[in-house]
Amino acid sequence: MDAAVPFEESVTLFIHIFISLAMLCIGMSATLREMGDSLLEREKLARVLAANVLIPPILALLIILVFPLPRPASIVLFLLAVAPGGINAVQFSTKAPGQTVADGGLLVLLSLIGLVLAPAAAQIVLPIDALERVAWGQLVVRIVGVIGVPLVIGILIRRFAPEVARHVYKPAMLISTVSFIVSVVLSLSLRQDAAADLGVTTLAAMLTFILALMALGWFLGGSDPEFRQVLAICTNLRNVGLVYLLVDACCFSPFYSASVLAFMALMVPCNLVLTIVCAVARKRRARQADVEPSTGA
Repeated sequence: MDAAVPFEESVTLFIHIFISLAMLCIGMSATLREMGDSLLEREKLARVLAANVLIPPILALLIILVFPLPRPASIVLFLLAVAPGGINAVQFSTKAPGQTVADGGLLVLLSLIGLVLAPAAAQIVLPIDALERVAWGQLVVRIVGVIGVPLVIGILIRRFAPEVARHVYKPAMLISTVSFIVSVVLSLSLRQDAAADLGVTTLAAMLTFILALMALGWFLGGSDPEFRQVLAICTNLRNVGLVYLLVDACCFSPFYSASVLAFMALMVPCNLVLTIVCAVARKRRARQADVEPSTGA
């Protein structure tokens, strides 16, 4: 039992490293001017907010009504629905050329919205006994320290030391990705009994939610294939780090954190498949564009 304590602390450390470095990269992904410009594009902003903030809670409630989910899984699913600004989004959206700079500001906005909405929703949906045992002041400080501070630091580095941001970005992204993989593997091994007890229904509901969000983002992305890909990815990549911090601090039951980890485990391969399909489609469009001028000649 004692050996499990340092092991769990190691898991927590990797999760914190993953979240903090991912938020640092989001902060460095766009300048303040680019962030302001992205917010002035009203049509794009409306599409992003509808796909990431307004519609996901409705989809989550519908899925909760359709699937007979255990209470922890239902609560986690709803918290994920009100937590936009997926911290993996910057990793996947970089696969769509020409979009990362323009949409870095939108990622920052969504992250800030998630920092407000998810803790507020947690106060409503989490069990009363879980809420009573938490020192919310300390939890807010922890969330701000792990998520908010690295985000602001990233923005400041990009603003005042762009060369440093350019050199730091890729190593930070790599370490964040490795920490993410390690944290998921270690967390699932630590909570393997709870993860095994989630059941097929819970996994099916989470997969349905991911695919529904992906389709929603794709549909609202409009006619631009690159922005369509980015919005599809950003919409289904929820802020799992924030939700994990919330349920890990509030709920002693391992089913809550296991539900978040199951969502993470499903979310990544779905987006890898989408990224690969879009890359193949992009190459096909490029070949067709090269063929058409030569045919006309």
